[in-house]
Amino acid sequence: MPPRRKSLQDLGPGTLANHAAEIVKRSREPKAAGVLRGPSRWLSKEQKIIWRKLVKYSPAALGESDRPLLEIAVVLKAKLEAATIENAQITQLLNVLSKLGMIPKERQATEAGSGKVKDEWDEVDA
Repeated sequence: MPPRRKSLQDLGPGTLANHAAEIVKRSREPKAAGVLRGPSRWLSKEQKIIWRKLVKYSPAALGESDRPLLEIAVVLKAKLEAATIENAQITQLLNVLSKLGMIPKERQATEAGSGKVKDEWDEVDA
């Protein structure tokens, strides 16, 4: 798996000079367009609640161009919560959430079995 891509603010001047073509290519990647407004009128009351939760907890900046993907995610998430979802739809839900940036590519490792991330102050407190 390739290393996680650094943001442009984290790159040093040498990196910018040596990899200018890749930086230009990155700047041309599609970005969310427009301002995402409230949920669509055709969504049910439960689906509108799911919409607001997904927008509130989204780690990525969502725009109006993300509306169709978000609507698909909401409908599939509502089916998941109602326990009427099929296996293929679970895969579709995961794909849509991934495209919206809601599923991290990497997770921080924890100590086996503890469920707690090791903190540098744990040894001092002991």
